[in-house]
Amino acid sequence: MASETQQKLIDAVISVVFESGYSGATMTRIAQRAGLTRGAIQHHFGDTRADLMAAACAQVLERRQKQYEESIKDLAHADLDGARKGLKAAYRDPATWFLLELWIASKSDQLLHERVEAYLRTERGIADEMLSRMLDGSGENSVDFRVYKYAMRALTRGLALEYSRRPDPEFFDRVVDFVMDAVEGVLAQSQSK
Repeated sequence: MASETQQKLIDAVISVVFESGYSGATMTRIAQRAGLTRGAIQHHFGDTRADLMAAACAQVLERRQKQYEESIKDLAHADLDGARKGLKAAYRDPATWFLLELWIASKSDQLLHERVEAYLRTERGIADEMLSRMLDGSGENSVDFRVYKYAMRALTRGLALEYSRRPDPEFFDRVVDFVMDAVEGVLAQSQSK
């Protein structure tokens, strides 16, 4: 659990990256947004921007993993309203844009890449394995959790990118409805087998 100061800094990171992009998210700008000093960043997250970004990334991904877990429970019971609502919220969420910026930046920022990959290697596999077992144990359908998760991630990221260029929530909500209707169709087919 993050301290109040750590949470202020993480919230500031997400906000500044959303507004100014990764390249514009300087330590000074982040500290100013949080109402703190650069020293506070160094005290809580270390000396590099990559450490701060990786910590924010870890928090966002942990929250997303819990959301996937909830939506997979809904999926196991063929109740997709929660997943549908979650997708509609996710593509508008500044944290989604933060993750997009981070993935792109980590291709050319080796230190950021190493920090993010270190987190992903340790956390992602454990949670994915647990959720896959949960789905397999339901006996109600044959949905592979990782396929579902990556499909939802790709959809969310694509929608976030499109939404950044054309902020029309009514239209993009219809896109989500279209995809979730297709998912419901796939589930109905797998359950009838």
